[in-house]
Amino acid sequence: MVLLINEYVYSKKCSLEDLEKHNDLIQVSYELASSNEYKQPIEEISKTIYIHQREFGVLAKNDPNGFYLIGSDNATTCHILVLDNQVAVALAHLDGAKTHESIKHILQELIKYSPENVDYDVYIVGGFLDGSNRQYSRTLSNEILHIFCTIPNISFHLKLAAITTYNDHIVNNIHYPHIYGICFDINTKNIRQMDFIDNGPAFRLRTVYQSANSHIASCIYSSLKGIIEIEKFDIDKQFIKHYYKPLYEQYFHNDQQLLKMTSTSPEQERKSYLINMKKTILYILKYYKDISKWFDEQTHSIIYYRLNDRWITDNKKIIDDIEIE
Repeated sequence: MVLLINEYVYSKKCSLEDLEKHNDLIQVSYELASSNEYKQPIEEISKTIYIHQREFGVLAKNDPNGFYLIGSDNATTCHILVLDNQVAVALAHLDGAKTHESIKHILQELIKYSPENVDYDVYIVGGFLDGSNRQYSRTLSNEILHIFCTIPNISFHLKLAAITTYNDHIVNNIHYPHIYGICFDINTKNIRQMDFIDNGPAFRLRTVYQSANSHIASCIYSSLKGIIEIEKFDIDKQFIKHYYKPLYEQYFHNDQQLLKMTSTSPEQERKSYLINMKKTILYILKYYKDISKWFDEQTHSIIYYRLNDRWITDNKKIIDDIEIE
């Protein structure tokens, strides 16, 4: 129906410029942006669902595995979105690919938990004043704000908007995001800046999902099922031929060029980015012909279930990762 900020109604459009009118929202957003970043505590790993780029997860208070923390990191121009309908919480890592369809998909999953609820709290972080011609951060911020003004039958209450303008700081004349990642506690509604040390199961394959095509965000975990579920996806062979093979042949051994070719914000990426990108390139080139065969023929997915606080799969085909030689 509408986007509400301190009871002010936006029913047709809303943008970053409109946020300037709402001092309370900006203050709360700046407070999170200027807060300390935590390294994920080891004892929290078993209570956390980690969300990769172009994924989302949904946690309810009665989660069958006892999860109550959900989060994501490594967002520069990407945005991390949290939606809370008071029964369940969804967290998504959005990168600008099929944003509207992704948010609709998230809402379809959330509605299953509370069909009658039409009031959702919204928290958004990510982006910065990037200097690119395409203004990735600003474009995504404005797109998300506009989408929430136009979705029917639900009122969205914007509680936090540490995005782009309100997530930016300058170091040596270079703009950086304050917040790269967050962890959301569904019980207390507390949000912390977080650098995760554990990324959950099937890290490399899940990274390939967002690298291979322009898919919508995938639901990786929902408390209704209690499993990690990686849905089958295809890798366009032309994409391999025209992108990943030249990427390896021409840029793999030149870190600065590889950054420029693969990131929307090369100067702002963390040190782990290049290692992960190189591993993903090698993984895709080695296994792209096999990946589609890894998925179960009946469920068309790869499933991980919880046993003794660990993720287990009965799938014997999946390759976990690859090393850089």
